[in-house]
Amino acid sequence: MFGLLIVANMYGQDETLEDWYNLSLSRDSVYGVGVDAAYEFIGDRELKTVIVAVIDDGVDIAHPDLEGKIWTNADEVVDNGVDDDGNGYIDDVHGWNFLGNPDGQNIKYETLEITRLYRRYNKLFQGVDTVNLPKGMEDKYEQYKEIKREFDKKYGEINDQFAEYAQLASLYKGAFAYMQEKTGKENPTFNDILDYEATDDEEKQVKQFVLMAENEGLTDYLESGKDYFERSIEYNYNTEFNPRDIVNEAEAKELGTGYGNNMVAAEDPGHGTHVSGIIAAIRNNEIGVDGIAVNAVIMPVRAIPAGDERDKDVALAIRYAADNGAKVMNLSFGKAYSPNKELVYDAIEYALDKDVLIVHAAGNEGLDNDKERKYPDGTLGKKKSARGWITVGANTPYGDTAFVAPFSNVGKKGVDILAPGSEILSLAVDGGVASQSGTSMAAPVVAGVAAVLRGAYPDYSAPKIAKLIQKSMNANKNAVVNRSGENVKLKKIIRNPGVPDLRTALEKEGLD
Repeated sequence: MFGLLIVANMYGQDETLEDWYNLSLSRDSVYGVGVDAAYEFIGDRELKTVIVAVIDDGVDIAHPDLEGKIWTNADEVVDNGVDDDGNGYIDDVHGWNFLGNPDGQNIKYETLEITRLYRRYNKLFQGVDTVNLPKGMEDKYEQYKEIKREFDKKYGEINDQFAEYAQLASLYKGAFAYMQEKTGKENPTFNDILDYEATDDEEKQVKQFVLMAENEGLTDYLESGKDYFERSIEYNYNTEFNPRDIVNEAEAKELGTGYGNNMVAAEDPGHGTHVSGIIAAIRNNEIGVDGIAVNAVIMPVRAIPAGDERDKDVALAIRYAADNGAKVMNLSFGKAYSPNKELVYDAIEYALDKDVLIVHAAGNEGLDNDKERKYPDGTLGKKKSARGWITVGANTPYGDTAFVAPFSNVGKKGVDILAPGSEILSLAVDGGVASQSGTSMAAPVVAGVAAVLRGAYPDYSAPKIAKLIQKSMNANKNAVVNRSGENVKLKKIIRNPGVPDLRTALEKEGLD
């Protein structure tokens, strides 16, 4: 899991920039990826259909702006309880959910990997004389001490943040209740409060605080923060919480089938729906948004809970997508610990061998991925990323010192390229739209570009498409950006310091 960022009006974005990833630097003075201009160049030429696997928290496959854009397994009969195509997954008509069971139960929340490690090590060393450890246990004990230090630090930080949040929420609740009483309205609007004539300095302060909260996005923070802290404390860092019994791994093993179910829209698939809209929402239909790839169909693979994903689920999800025809995969997730990373590495190699192009989000902690590795990563345990793998950081619309989004992870070796990831409007569950920010949004921008290029050049390999994307971009190696108050050259923190441009890529290669 990467922390999902929702940033309201950070850059004064107006309606004309709602789908700014479609815009071009040359035509619009915005660092989008040139999608609108690319389709002018493509004209009436047909693009080959490309299956894009979205390995995420699920997808709202009933969203009207994804109608006809969801992968269908033509060899599977709907809900007949039989594995018709013999791929090991029963009734996987539109993808698969590795976080559930055939009875319709599904995991929504999960712990973080560090919580699971802490719980495992704590149990291992409970009641053990750590002064006179048995032979072979010394290294494990050192690992345990490191995990415990990190867990205690993170758990302490989240509780401190929650205390500050609770104090602020209480202050706002009291101030808003005061303004309700003074305006005589149950739900006073911004203008109602603005028009209220305060009678003394205390009233003025309360009025100004409520107006500030609304104007500066504090109310949005308080609303989203409630869910965030509840999830973090009750689930993510709770050593007593373990939802894994829901998943039918043992029963599936006995039957020789894949565990999980076909409920790809289970629980709250908001993140995966947003990602899918960026890649493939129907263009020019006057609903939703304009996605990037008219030729893409989305294969939903649910493996990412509201917490850290399990390595086994990720590995199986990658293999499932590769086996069922995906040619592009979007991985908008990641974590700091991966105890079974070899499982994932093997699955990535398996997919790359099947000529799948894999796009991965860099992460949202504002860190240097060269110093603090995030998993999964495309190095597969080696020095360089594998060919056919792209890690994506996030940029903002304009080429100033805030060009690299402040939340975006960077890395001269670990982050390959940038793409639009700030205030991205895309699809929401139940037919709506929403604006979200994060490298989780930047990755599907590149996945969408890759799908168009794979459709335009079906004979090109995944590594060749990846290279074309990274060579066809608006780049300024000497651009200076601000990172944590310090100005640095873009070329020092991103391997290919720029933003891909789809039209440029198509013009470079030409079209028949």
